[in-house]
Amino acid sequence: MRPIIKWPGGKSRELNRILPYIPPFQRYIEPFFGGGALFFHLCPAQAAVNDISPALIQFYRLIQAQDQELYELLLCYDRSFQHLTALVREEAGTLMEIFSWLYDGEMGGRQVGPALEEWIGARADRLMEGFDQRLLVDRDRFLAQLLRMEEDKLRRTVSNHRKKPFSPKDLKENLVTGLTSGYYMYFRDVFNDIALGRGPQHTAGYQAANFYFIRESCYGSMFRYNADGEFNIPYGGMTYNRKDMRAKIDSMFSQEMRALLANTQIGCGDFQQFLGGLQLNRGDFLFLDPPYDTDFSDYEGRDFTRADQVRLAQFLQGTPARFILVIKNTQFIHDLYAGQFRILNFDKRYAYNVRSRNRRDTEHLIITNI
Repeated sequence: MRPIIKWPGGKSRELNRILPYIPPFQRYIEPFFGGGALFFHLCPAQAAVNDISPALIQFYRLIQAQDQELYELLLCYDRSFQHLTALVREEAGTLMEIFSWLYDGEMGGRQVGPALEEWIGARADRLMEGFDQRLLVDRDRFLAQLLRMEEDKLRRTVSNHRKKPFSPKDLKENLVTGLTSGYYMYFRDVFNDIALGRGPQHTAGYQAANFYFIRESCYGSMFRYNADGEFNIPYGGMTYNRKDMRAKIDSMFSQEMRALLANTQIGCGDFQQFLGGLQLNRGDFLFLDPPYDTDFSDYEGRDFTRADQVRLAQFLQGTPARFILVIKNTQFIHDLYAGQFRILNFDKRYAYNVRSRNRRDTEHLIITNI
């Protein structure tokens, strides 16, 4: 199986470096779960996983429960997004005309907004056809975001086209992206309203579906917040316009997923509290992929500090379980574990034993007591 949600720092590409070191085990444990690439690859018979993100864990717990509302709302996201992109491509002729008028100087800047407002207004009911009423709670706000983002995209496309002309195909897709960005921005506003306690209350299924859509659609699956605590990563861009979530949704609600999660304990909290409650033994295997020791090692506004890195190292020194820790190689991390455990460096090509304290020029470390 493959991960069902995009998450920064995922290890799907590094699995071939990690798999050779995994021992036989009775229980799989992962305290920094994120997207869970190794978990979904191994499909362990018994597992305990944890993450500090309440929104992520709420999503996984609802998948574990095979929540019907979540399923229906995810399908609505997929259906409504596909419908919007198809409609805009079909009706893009007028958008191309507005672009040409603005580019050629036949339309003034102040005329753009009203022209786009007329275009969207004439198609408003059709733009809504893919939605379940439970998903779209503020029609006017949604249409306003479509207008705002399309106008912004059109103006920037004119500017960029002057510098380096687009092909007709790319020009059209850029204008489509204005509307798909507006779709994303409306639901990003909903995401921030939920996170900051603004606006109407939503069910757990609604929150989880919204969280999933934002994770799948934001640029680079990144986390970033402004001074007001609002998530502010933009839409992923033109290549995301053809995104189809249906395969992942089917995987989430498959018999294989139900069987996998039936024997999986899902926790939400600090790694040490989670691990401390598991009564670890030699039959357990811990896979640890903690935040990196960098200047930016947080998500959802939560820092993972060097003091936390020290807590983790001290915990691993006393655990009876076998473990593999994967982390970016820095001076601090290397010195924290040197002489305590087996340390291997790996890059995109191979892994090798660390025999010198000065050998810290590669990208990642595998640290293990196996």
